[in-house]
Amino acid sequence: MKKGISSVICILITIFMLLSQTASAVGDKGLCFDEKGEFRILIVADTQDIANPQERMLRLLSASLDQAKPDLVVLLGDVIHGPAILTEEGTKKAIDAVVAPIAERGIPFAVVFGNHDAEGGVSKELQMQWYNSYDGCLAVEGEDMTGCGNYNLLIKDKAGEKNIFNLWFIDSGTYSYTEALGKSYAYVEYDQLAWYERESAALAEQNGGEPIPSFVFQHIPVPEVYDMLSVVPEGTLGAVQGHGIYSDSYYVINPEYISKGALGEAPCPPDAKSGEFDAWKRAGDIVAAFFGHDHVNDYEGSLDGIDMISTTGTGFFIYGAGENHGTRLVTLYESSPTEYDTEMLYYKDIVDAPLPNYFISTFGAFWFYGVLSAVLLLAVVVTVAVVIIKRARKKRKATSAKKR
Repeated sequence: MKKGISSVICILITIFMLLSQTASAVGDKGLCFDEKGEFRILIVADTQDIANPQERMLRLLSASLDQAKPDLVVLLGDVIHGPAILTEEGTKKAIDAVVAPIAERGIPFAVVFGNHDAEGGVSKELQMQWYNSYDGCLAVEGEDMTGCGNYNLLIKDKAGEKNIFNLWFIDSGTYSYTEALGKSYAYVEYDQLAWYERESAALAEQNGGEPIPSFVFQHIPVPEVYDMLSVVPEGTLGAVQGHGIYSDSYYVINPEYISKGALGEAPCPPDAKSGEFDAWKRAGDIVAAFFGHDHVNDYEGSLDGIDMISTTGTGFFIYGAGENHGTRLVTLYESSPTEYDTEMLYYKDIVDAPLPNYFISTFGAFWFYGVLSAVLLLAVVVTVAVVIIKRARKKRKATSAKKR
């Protein structure tokens, strides 16, 4: 009997130890290249939805996760549409709706904030706490500086011993106001750039003086994306009118800089330059920078040795690229860290369900139902007005008849 009890105790202890080891491995949150020497990143930009999200967005997200089988998911800002969510409960539900498919698959994820995430009045800091409640969340609030969520993640070799690659995550802010330029999209502030340059130099020192190849992920692009475009006459096929200080001109892709992808709308960077792109060049570590923000752009370009890549929006609540709503897969290689492959995973290619109607696919459910509601309201007002006018006329006729 004692032997039997001892055996049971041994089994229970063994199970407990195994569970402890598993929990420890999950809690470690270390990123490593896989056995093939690859590391796959799925970029999800501008889901930008509410507490009751669009079914097509969730289908696209799930299909992307299943096809890409990523080692890391990056939520590239505007995860929620803050202006349409006015409560903490609604904000958390909207975040949970996006994170749930990722968490259910046990995939680690990181996040940066966009200009709309906190517009409903729920702070980025509180939202970051909610993200951090998920075991797979690798994002952190970061050091005391402008923004929330300035941090970096290192990727080690397959043995988990040496740092091979680095990922920067930057809060690109919301909006800025200056007397000269008025309201514009925000730029990355000087204290953020000082932090980046300091940390980049420290990583290089740890790497024998050589910069560690790195990606940057931030929501709003840098103004230098316009240097990859060509100014053309108004009316040129495929031309888009610039945004902000660039709005006096029309632009198309310059093939000298952009090799692939679409320019479906004017890029919307800040009007002012804070020197972020120059800081990247000085540090010498940035292989590529990935942006969201512009929902129908998915161009891939290169300027001064730094790739700059846009990703179309995933969400259907706000405007989007129709059948080209998508996510972006990026594959890194341990054997050649400065080289990578990237491709868009479009709704039309990976989701079996049909798109919603043209207006929702293009302009978003928010505007579609908003316009529909306005039309219905107008119809009600007109109907009521007609009824009132008819009754008034009848009353006047009845009064005239009595006078006779």
